[in-house]
Amino acid sequence: MTGTRKHSQRARLLDVARTAGVSTMTVARVLRDPDKVASATRERVRAVLEETGYTPDLTARGLASQRSGMVAAIVPLLTNSLIAEIIQGLTDVLAVHNLHLLLGVSGFEPREEEALIREFLSRRVDAFYLTGLMRSAASSRLLRDSGVPVVEGGNLTDRPIDMVVGYSNVLAAMRVTQHLMARGYDPVGYIGAHRGGNDRARDRRHGFETAHRQAGRPVHEQLCIDTTLEVTSGAEAMAALLGRTPRVRAVFCSADAIAVGALFECQRRRIDVPAQIAIAGFDDLDLAAQVVPALTTIRVPRYEIGRRAGEMICERLADREVAPPIVDVGFELVERASA
Repeated sequence: MTGTRKHSQRARLLDVARTAGVSTMTVARVLRDPDKVASATRERVRAVLEETGYTPDLTARGLASQRSGMVAAIVPLLTNSLIAEIIQGLTDVLAVHNLHLLLGVSGFEPREEEALIREFLSRRVDAFYLTGLMRSAASSRLLRDSGVPVVEGGNLTDRPIDMVVGYSNVLAAMRVTQHLMARGYDPVGYIGAHRGGNDRARDRRHGFETAHRQAGRPVHEQLCIDTTLEVTSGAEAMAALLGRTPRVRAVFCSADAIAVGALFECQRRRIDVPAQIAIAGFDDLDLAAQVVPALTTIRVPRYEIGRRAGEMICERLADREVAPPIVDVGFELVERASA
């Protein structure tokens, strides 16, 4: 029978059973619980599975079990190693529970995230991991109405859609800004990621401004520049900042990639860091410790965010209560030579 099958025609469970000379229940056991099938029968069924290229119909399985075995993660971009570490932590936990990840990229666009949520819900995903807290009212409504577990990651709120794991970007930005001010740097500039659709960037800018207000210092708009999350953009923003305010004495960058670009621009201009200008970043990328001078930055446990998110999802899928539903993984100021 398999020799006459067209390549474009998908093999069915019944086809595998007939070819192997067993029942469909036996094939299902080989797929789901192989240890309960006699070894000779198991190997015969596996040989037919390989020959036919059979794959389970997950849609049909989901209709029967109300579970698809899929978890959806929506991230803003894939070019950031920070996101990769979070997704790795999430994936490692899900794999232990035989759950698989579907990944979508929103590009910091709320409409694209909403479209992805609709698409994933149509595929009957069992849960969601979403980056950040900033999303459309329609997306929030879709997620709440879906009834599936939802974990928002990378920031904190006391009113999550369902569950949240992250750290306070406001407090972290305040901490590094206070560090710069405590060492006598004045004025302190800011180069940050664009805040549209990005609550982490929004909160880091807010933390920078709050630290200034608490210290009784004014926040000068000409000392603040928004840019993209790239080394080249950091260099260009540093050049623009120096053009606006040559007397700037320190710069807090909301991401290490931006900070490295700012550092390189200072070195091209033969500006000594930190003797003339101090530079601090955020994220503690591997690169932050390798540049010269090494970057002062904020370290956050990225893998832990993903791991905890995975655990929360799995607990909920096992019908166990998640307590607490709000998890603060904290942050750490890493002092190095650049500031």
